[in-house]
Amino acid sequence: MDLTKVALAMGSGGTLATGAYLTKDHWMPSKEQKIKSIEDALKGRRLISSISDPKKQWEAEFESAEQAIKSLLGDTSLNKENGGVKLSEWCAGKMSLDVDKNQEVFKNVEQYCLIRSVSSQLSRKGKNLLKADSEEGWSETYKKRKGDSSNRDDVGLTKVTDWSKADETNDIAEVKKWCSKNSDGEFLASEDEANSLYTKVLKWCTKEGA
Repeated sequence: MDLTKVALAMGSGGTLATGAYLTKDHWMPSKEQKIKSIEDALKGRRLISSISDPKKQWEAEFESAEQAIKSLLGDTSLNKENGGVKLSEWCAGKMSLDVDKNQEVFKNVEQYCLIRSVSSQLSRKGKNLLKADSEEGWSETYKKRKGDSSNRDDVGLTKVTDWSKADETNDIAEVKKWCSKNSDGEFLASEDEANSLYTKVLKWCTKEGA
């Protein structure tokens, strides 16, 4: 870098102009370094837009909180299909905003633009996860799965494959472990619904599974 130019950029007192600093090759306004976008703040978290075919995911996201999202987008006429499209556009348009100056927007982006957990989706659908530290509800849900001859492999009940030989107490202990581990897994609308993680958790780990 030309030292003459450096000298000219300095005031009579020998200090650099306010709001800028010298790098190896050029001047850089210090203010620019402090801006953190919403997209930057979400690093390490999975955006709906990051999956290969997000159409179903956007539609499921819209459906999961339809009234709130209609209000957010300012359009009460939206339906599942065009609502998913509009939501995806809204999310994309917020990524470059300064996160510090747009905290309310950031909160909405966290709510509606990210891949959420199975437990979050269940909550939005009004379903109640059974509590691992309680016995309440587990036997009823277990008996329903037994009556339906549900696939025991779905929740890791592989030691005994035949329902007629199963022990309820041992099975419920294993199901609780499985539910605790998997209820916070990703809710992915693109999965085959009947065999999706969401459906398995719904059937085996909720009060409504009974």
